[in-house]
Amino acid sequence: MSDIFNNELFEAFGSASDNVYIYVCDMKTDISRWSKAAVDYFGLSGEYLENAAAVWGQHVHPDDLKTYTEDITGVFSGKKKYHDCQYRARNASGGYVWVECKGSVIRNAEETPIIFAGLMTRIDGQSKYDSLTGLLTTHEIRYFDFASQPGTALLIGMDGFRKIISNYGYNTGDEILIKFSREINHLCKPGWKTLRFGGDEFLVIAFSSGPEEAADFYKEICRETDIIKLDDGRRVGISISAGGVLFPQDADAKEVLINKLEHSLEYAKNNQRGNLVFFSEEIAQKHERGLVLREDLKQSIKNDFKGFELFFQPFINPGDGTIAGCECLLRWKGERIKDSYPMEFIKILEDYGNIHDVGFWVMEHAIRQQAAWRDTYGELQVSFNVSYQQFLDDTFEEKAISYIEKYGANPNYIIIELTESCQVEAPKALAAMFGRLRARGFKIALDDFGTAYASMEMLKWLPVDYIKVEHSFIRELAQPGHDIDYVIVDSLLEMCRRLGYDSIIEGVEDSKVADIVGNLNATLLQGYHYSHPVCRKDFEKLLDKNVNTQTR
Repeated sequence: MSDIFNNELFEAFGSASDNVYIYVCDMKTDISRWSKAAVDYFGLSGEYLENAAAVWGQHVHPDDLKTYTEDITGVFSGKKKYHDCQYRARNASGGYVWVECKGSVIRNAEETPIIFAGLMTRIDGQSKYDSLTGLLTTHEIRYFDFASQPGTALLIGMDGFRKIISNYGYNTGDEILIKFSREINHLCKPGWKTLRFGGDEFLVIAFSSGPEEAADFYKEICRETDIIKLDDGRRVGISISAGGVLFPQDADAKEVLINKLEHSLEYAKNNQRGNLVFFSEEIAQKHERGLVLREDLKQSIKNDFKGFELFFQPFINPGDGTIAGCECLLRWKGERIKDSYPMEFIKILEDYGNIHDVGFWVMEHAIRQQAAWRDTYGELQVSFNVSYQQFLDDTFEEKAISYIEKYGANPNYIIIELTESCQVEAPKALAAMFGRLRARGFKIALDDFGTAYASMEMLKWLPVDYIKVEHSFIRELAQPGHDIDYVIVDSLLEMCRRLGYDSIIEGVEDSKVADIVGNLNATLLQGYHYSHPVCRKDFEKLLDKNVNTQTR
């Protein structure tokens, strides 16, 4: 068997590829030899292994271990002649990669298995060059020395690239990526490396550079790529954000570097969009907070939505100052983090797909509350927010109708508010759904209206009942120099009247603003001047006071 383990062919094939590994096993002694590339990449104890099936099994992903064990056991027991299996295996860095393992059993004249040999190929999609841009892939990072060569790494991502795809199509998206990657590569200094990280993200390894030089490089990219000229003459505006990490100061290994870059880019997109943000302790803490929030939110949902609560902010009739209804606003307190604000935890719910479950919880409780208040306070307009993601759920209409029937609520007093209308990618389908909901009696509102051209464009497609004027136009109406805000609001309300829409003005925060908007003929008013969002008991106190005022 020594000839099998120690021959020139094994040496030649074993060193022929960086992502294909060979092995051969003497089935009588259960001793095997693995190519040096396999030893290095997977962190094996050596080229020669005893009971390799068990040793290798420790590298197999727990979820794939059954598949691997059944296949390899069949080979060694003689039930199978060929080993043919795909699974994930842990490499020397602790990460898992997909491999395809194929092997054959050689038998002697007596049909006794004597040799098992095969090839293991990495099929994790990694290759040296990206097929679209021609740049190096992140697979090549393993050849970079981050421990002894100081420098700066930048992870650059386009802002809103999904919207670009929606507007222009995938082919144009690919053209933009190609042109963008060429511009980055052109601006890089000698010795720097540009890699396709994936999707719309690119990695620049700027050896022998500091944060100032990297920041100047990023600014130059922003200037040179703010408008991408397509081959057909069209021009597409783009914006980018980036995360930065210094090495080896903040990271001296590939895995650490990538994690910190991803966290920094995520922070930049969420908090400082359009900027380069270097990794910091604040980012690390925010990332850890996000992980805790995500886990606590999942547990809250599993535990019958424990920690979730609806708060209520009144809608005011501008004529007599009475309460006409309210907007339902979601609040949440976790077991470990009790100060999470809605913009924070709702984004986590949306990012990880839990917004649908929570959204239906909000819908049910809002509808139930509308029905519960009827006997004491009469019919109240009750609204709740729904993101575009939630409208895409196939069961949305069915659940809305079922909750109305379950609690006996009046759909004519239920207002469903569409948030983030600028993200609507299929307005015709959404318009059809709105039409069906309105036919059932529901009211539809466009929230934060006027913040983007897309919200104006939605009026052409979406049948709605209410327009909510965004608070940024309202809050400073009484301040000098804000005449333009008044003109905008007045024009929006005139448009509503001419189109037959009711209107809700948000952001009425003091008596001076209340006096101004009170003369603008809006349907309803909302803001801190009347009340902050409050819990159910406190809102009912406002309703009791409202009833007493009306009966005087």
